[in-house]
Amino acid sequence: MRISFRYGITIAFSDMSTNSIALDGACQVPQIDPATRRYSFDHHAGCLRFATLATCQQVALAIRMGLVTDEDTEVLCNDWDADTVLAIWLLQNPSKVSEVKVVELVEKVGMMDAHFMGPAHPVHYLLTPRWGTVQTPEQLEGFLATLDAWYEDTLQYPPARQQTGQAFGWKPELGWQNIGEVTDGFNDVYAAGFTAGIVYSPAPNGTVLYTVGRRSDFVPVATGPSHTDRQGDPSSYRPETLLGALGLAEIEANPSQSHRTNWGGASTVGGSCRNEGNVGSVQTPAQVFEICKKFGG
Repeated sequence: MRISFRYGITIAFSDMSTNSIALDGACQVPQIDPATRRYSFDHHAGCLRFATLATCQQVALAIRMGLVTDEDTEVLCNDWDADTVLAIWLLQNPSKVSEVKVVELVEKVGMMDAHFMGPAHPVHYLLTPRWGTVQTPEQLEGFLATLDAWYEDTLQYPPARQQTGQAFGWKPELGWQNIGEVTDGFNDVYAAGFTAGIVYSPAPNGTVLYTVGRRSDFVPVATGPSHTDRQGDPSSYRPETLLGALGLAEIEANPSQSHRTNWGGASTVGGSCRNEGNVGSVQTPAQVFEICKKFGG
């Protein structure tokens, strides 16, 4: 099995090679083609997110239902998080997917990743880089070693880490509000009673990394999807959604911004530019907040 990592890059299902698997948004649609052994395990676009399993849950189920991989299978990834890393570990350890402790981990990681329904499993936040850290292919080895140690009951858990950032939040009676500092991302946003929000922190070259989310598809704030078709299509932005509007504003502010790594996401989660070197959005928090106020009243 070969792991191919290109941070922030998405690929169309039609462009995937034979005997390949795209994970967690590397291809923005859940789809399978058994004849060519092409599979996209995704829960971000082209689906009803409320009723779609997270990527690690899809992979676990597919393995139990007969998915076969081999040494020539290419696994495509564009972002390291617990959902993606666990999916890779499952693909590498298919005989373990039905074990009780693995089933429990998959359920907890999947529910937390897809719906922010916790509490998170203690190993969850050990499977993703710290907020704002540049993502590299080499990081995967450490994350998989963490999962191996967890499985073998030899993992030494470090003190809980905090990922400090700033946030905006939305709730029906107040609209958009500046929440201020958060130390546990959207867990803090939702715990404060907000059902949609943006968490952000500084990024290289004076840019900012933003993550956009809403509690579920039932929250009346049109956060996404960002595009009608696929992210690389300049004509595909959806100005009627927050992510689409922010993507168009980014191109206006920075015409050289690549469409393929611009703002993007699905109906309940997405984020700002994911450029090489973890370079984010050129838009300031004040500019982003003004655009937010146009959505949800």
